[in-house]
Amino acid sequence: MRTWTRPYADPTRWFTGAVASAGTMVCLFVGLQIVTHWERIAPIQVLPVAVFFSVWLTIAWRLHRTALVVSPAGVRVRWLWATRTVPWERVGGFRTGPDRLVADRLWIALSDGTELRTPVRPRRPGPVTLRDGGTALAAGPYADLLATLDRWRAAAPPVAPPA
Repeated sequence: MRTWTRPYADPTRWFTGAVASAGTMVCLFVGLQIVTHWERIAPIQVLPVAVFFSVWLTIAWRLHRTALVVSPAGVRVRWLWATRTVPWERVGGFRTGPDRLVADRLWIALSDGTELRTPVRPRRPGPVTLRDGGTALAAGPYADLLATLDRWRAAAPPVAPPA
């Protein structure tokens, strides 16, 4: 089993984990109340509660897991609705460039010429910053991340050509 690691410190990870954990506890408490009072509750009354908690917990935990993670096998980008894994041999490099929602974002340049959007971006000074579910890193940690990603890519084992 491969171990995926986050190559940067995420300052919001504790908060999102606390929110997701608190939501899980509330869901367990409500579920326990429903089970202990089952004879007084119609099944149709349980359905909206179950749907709400299913959606809420899925979003809370996926948001908590939104990240850029690496392993010897490659780089993995986790967003709220999708996860994409790219082997190191397909990674051409990393760059910072503009995005739709934020001024700058970390992009993975792939060997086929396409780019993959990541949830990591450099923090920009200003009174209002847009939150897109990703991580904003200060200049120093962002530069360290870029250097770390380049080291991971350089350390990836070469792939033998097909016979």
